[in-house]
Amino acid sequence: MACPACGQALVLMERKPGNPGLEVKWREPLRSHEQAAHADAPGSADNVPGLPALVARRSASMARDTHWAQAHALRVWLSALIFLVLAGGLAYIRFYGGWPGMPLETLKSYGMLAIAAAYLFVIGLALRDNMFDGLLAIVVPLYPFYYLFFSSSALFTRALVGALLVAFGYDTLLYLQGWAGVVSDAVHHWIQRV
Repeated sequence: MACPACGQALVLMERKPGNPGLEVKWREPLRSHEQAAHADAPGSADNVPGLPALVARRSASMARDTHWAQAHALRVWLSALIFLVLAGGLAYIRFYGGWPGMPLETLKSYGMLAIAAAYLFVIGLALRDNMFDGLLAIVVPLYPFYYLFFSSSALFTRALVGALLVAFGYDTLLYLQGWAGVVSDAVHHWIQRV
């Protein structure tokens, strides 16, 4: 065989055939004398060969996985339907119809309070699921929404909070922007005076 680097001829030593590895042997399970006598009796149900235990467990596992996947798909579709109905209804109430007998500013305030409550609820959800994500949700602004939509498996909470954000997210953003401006002005004024 030629060396790929220098082109010199290489001589490989002959290999002796060795043990190919472990051999797997089937061993019948140990049975008591009574079980053996009963199994050897003609017409016994134990004479019928069954699936090996591993295959039976695998089949049961696959059935559970299939059932879980179908249930998960149903929850995804149901949460999407809830999101569409709630988001459409709340957006219509907020931007077009209003709520009978309630001024628009009061409706906006209730919407912002609902978003704040959802924000705190998602922080609790993150703390319950994972302490690291919970601490990030407490410290990093708006991280709870990232956690809810990209890491959490709480589909119905995601649908509800998403609908609230569609209807009242813009109002909440404007309020937070005004509040941040007031805080920034106060800090700037304090720095100038100190």
